[in-house]
Amino acid sequence: MNQLYMKIYLDILEDIRSGTLNIGDKIPSENELVKKYNVSRITTRRALDMLAQRNIIERYRGRGSYVANITPDKIMASVNDTEMQINFGVETDVVGLIIPGFGDDYGSKTLESIEKRCSDHHLCLMLKQTYGKDGEEEKAINMLVNHGIRGLIFCPTPGKHYNNALLKLVVENFPLVLVDRYLTGIPSSSVCINNKKAAITLTNYLLELGHEHIAFVSPSPEGTSSLEDRLMGFHIAMSEKGVRIKPESIVKNLKGSLQYASHLKPRRLNIDEYERKKLRKLIDQNPEVTAFIATEYLVAVLLYEELTSLGKRVPQDYSIVCFDSPMNAVEEPFFTHILQNEEQMGHEAVDLLVSHLQEVDPHPAHLEVGYSLVKGKSTQRNKHASALN
Repeated sequence: MNQLYMKIYLDILEDIRSGTLNIGDKIPSENELVKKYNVSRITTRRALDMLAQRNIIERYRGRGSYVANITPDKIMASVNDTEMQINFGVETDVVGLIIPGFGDDYGSKTLESIEKRCSDHHLCLMLKQTYGKDGEEEKAINMLVNHGIRGLIFCPTPGKHYNNALLKLVVENFPLVLVDRYLTGIPSSSVCINNKKAAITLTNYLLELGHEHIAFVSPSPEGTSSLEDRLMGFHIAMSEKGVRIKPESIVKNLKGSLQYASHLKPRRLNIDEYERKKLRKLIDQNPEVTAFIATEYLVAVLLYEELTSLGKRVPQDYSIVCFDSPMNAVEEPFFTHILQNEEQMGHEAVDLLVSHLQEVDPHPAHLEVGYSLVKGKSTQRNKHASALN
């Protein structure tokens, strides 16, 4: 990263060394440095913090910062130490990453990409997982901010509740980038795929296979932009083909991925009876349905488990598609799914955060990354297909 605060730090040191600033002289304020260097207040504050930590300046609330009683030898030692850090790429800036969790199906590649890109920019990364628990997000945000992070990459827990700590970051214009989703009505930067378009891709794939009656299964999409957009994409694709959707064929109150451990292959999960009843009701009340769209991988696994327990076969009797799935370098994936470009998502999130760290007045930006449709073993042509086109 272009460490602009280092330049400000070294320039002030040089002014002290050369006698432009003497012991007891007032240092330019944060606002004056912002205008001079065309940087953000976060950058100027970082430079002044470093000077104060090394006892080169003394800071007084309401009065400003002043040159401390420091010897020329100590000034030169500080200059040499800082230049050595820059030359050898010592990572001095710390940024945070908060995620609900990650597994074989989604998240691990994003995490790896974010960590690698942070290293490219000479940033240290602090990670906190919230496991989807209420209240953990706010604790994680406060903990990281108190540890002095300069920016935050954040994947919110599904739901409509925005915690106070997050809203405070937005109000204070703290460098913040969301990954995998955006917050409706909250002016913050984000990086994700076009979930609406991806859902249209999945739906059209099933329609092309002759599956006219398609059910949609998901955790509650309310307050979760990725799930809301996937449901909207499903409606758009079906409407464009002139296919009527029965309200009973949409189930959107299942448990999400965080409720279950991830698996490499569909196998028996510990599904509670309440979840089984929801899926059984969907299957029993919609005998015309021949295909399902699951908004998450583990929702697809739950559905697969319930179908097989009822003696149904996938894909012979039902086709299933979903978002994300564990990848195996040797074996074809079981589920046909949307593969998100996690590497690009993590890369873009860090680059966007770095740009916010360097801007005087960063404006929210929304970036879309790519995705692809990966065909697996869970889909085949509907043997009773009618011509849809």
